[in-house]
Amino acid sequence: MLQSCPFLSICLLTPPQSVNPRPRQAFKLAGTTDRRTSTHGGFLNRVFGNKKDKDVDSDGTTPRTSFESNKSVPSTNSSDEPAGLVESPTSPTGQINTPRKPEDNMASSPATDGKKRRSSSAKAKEIFTQAKNSLIHGDREGPQTPMQKLSKTDAALSVPQGSLNNSAGESQPTPNSSFLVGVTEDKNKKCRRTMEDTHSYLYNFLGTPAPTVPSDTSLTKKSSTEEKPNLSTIPSDPSQHVVETDNGYFAIFDGHAGTFAAEWCGKKLHIILEDLMRRYPNTAVPELLDQTYTSADNQLEKLPLKNSGCTAITAVLRWEDRVPTAHSATGSQAIAPLAAQAAKEAEKNEAINGKDATPRSNSVAEAAAAAIQDARQKATRQRVLYTANVGDARIILCRNGKALRLSYDHKGMDENEGRRISKAGGLILNNRVNGVLAVTRALGDSYLKDLVTGHPYTTETVIQPDQDEFLILACDGLWDVCSDQEAVDLVRNIDDPQAASKKLVDYALARFSTDNLSVMVVRFDPQKLQQNTKIDIGVESESSKDTHAISEVEMIVAEARRHSGVVPDGALSDQESEELRETVIQEHEKEQQESGPELTPEGQEEANKILSETQQQEQEKREGS
Repeated sequence: MLQSCPFLSICLLTPPQSVNPRPRQAFKLAGTTDRRTSTHGGFLNRVFGNKKDKDVDSDGTTPRTSFESNKSVPSTNSSDEPAGLVESPTSPTGQINTPRKPEDNMASSPATDGKKRRSSSAKAKEIFTQAKNSLIHGDREGPQTPMQKLSKTDAALSVPQGSLNNSAGESQPTPNSSFLVGVTEDKNKKCRRTMEDTHSYLYNFLGTPAPTVPSDTSLTKKSSTEEKPNLSTIPSDPSQHVVETDNGYFAIFDGHAGTFAAEWCGKKLHIILEDLMRRYPNTAVPELLDQTYTSADNQLEKLPLKNSGCTAITAVLRWEDRVPTAHSATGSQAIAPLAAQAAKEAEKNEAINGKDATPRSNSVAEAAAAAIQDARQKATRQRVLYTANVGDARIILCRNGKALRLSYDHKGMDENEGRRISKAGGLILNNRVNGVLAVTRALGDSYLKDLVTGHPYTTETVIQPDQDEFLILACDGLWDVCSDQEAVDLVRNIDDPQAASKKLVDYALARFSTDNLSVMVVRFDPQKLQQNTKIDIGVESESSKDTHAISEVEMIVAEARRHSGVVPDGALSDQESEELRETVIQEHEKEQQESGPELTPEGQEEANKILSETQQQEQEKREGS
């Protein structure tokens, strides 16, 4: 027993009359654990950081890293004591005690010995601190992602992540906000090596544009003189400010074959939608959402990483002045589309009567103006929710405790989608498009674009303040293990939307979901909903136009442009811009040569072979019949 305990042997070998006696508390022999070298808060963990303490919140979730929190870097100055290197009172040097001969204690001077120990300890601390900083922060000058390279010419792609990892940037509620957003995401590290989901939301999305009187050039488009502000000059004008609208935008993008498409949509889709809403104020929002998805799909096709794609669920919650009508499934209709419809009918009637162009355009404008004036007298302020989705991400509305699905699952197992794929020349193999993709509609996926369309399923719902409670937006990682009603029942009694979103993610993990998880909960405030129906907010009118007001999106993008040093609009010629974009695309196509679709090359070849044989058999059957 004595030989097996090196600390006891030191005590026995040290003479009582030593000139440098050890303090009695220097060695704890009675079954204690030397925490300086243990795996529970000991010396090594204090140096390199206890992962259990630093990387996990009290609630067991991994904390998010915001844009602001990445700016601070721990100091490596040796004069500052790192928090993890506080010396134990039982060890002046912070080092592991080793057996020493009695003559060593006799020969060494206490002052000299202490100085050497302090010098060695300081050097060790500096080395360990530098190693720790290197492990935590890594190489900040590493290779750039496709998004970082493309952001050189597009300020929207350089917008920093906001709170809750919001891809749209920093957006916070105001005192008049009638809803609150909570988001929780989890990579699901037991099943996934990467996180391919992104999300975005805005508390003050574009205010509902006032209806316009159609001109002879377009029935729905604003005049060319009404251009949106130049984003590069917005911050320089102190009189300009973000207009409060209480209009919300919410979106989740579930990426596949990489993160590029999902990241791009998280930064760009709301900007495309806002631009279309400005240019076509009289067009119904579902049509604008369809155009937004189509435009995003076309732009992704021209960018690198052709195999990258994403499913998407988006929602726009806005105030509208609406007129009761029996022709709408919701029982009411917005003024602007109603004016456009009246103008089209007037144009049709004039065309039938065979009048010339000039009187026709005048009568069309008069009909639209009359329709707008009449509608405003009958209109009431209502809260309207518009949704659009491609793929299997879902949005659920809780109405009186019941789950109402406002999206459609575009999967290979769906009969309608299967028939559409077949008519387009493809086939469903193992519930996948051509044996490759599990969803039949998505953004991106350029290599399958003839079959996998980007046209979304859209809905329009008038919110009932006394019945509608909250929204749940989530990717298929949740819905694979949880039904719509189960999700509603789990969080209905949780008022905090952030806590509710975490509850759903934890539930999915406990049910062994095998996919990335992203859940967004939007909780309505019924009192604010009732209050905002009586104030002038969210809807643009001729009398309340503010020439100095800009949208939240415009301010976020303008700030990103100013801080990131993006080349301003007009600084490069069209040819130079195109050359720069082509250079970025070529670089990333070269870097991504090894990456491919979800199937291996052999699997892709086999799927194509089966497709060819199937099509040949079908052709032979048709010829035989």
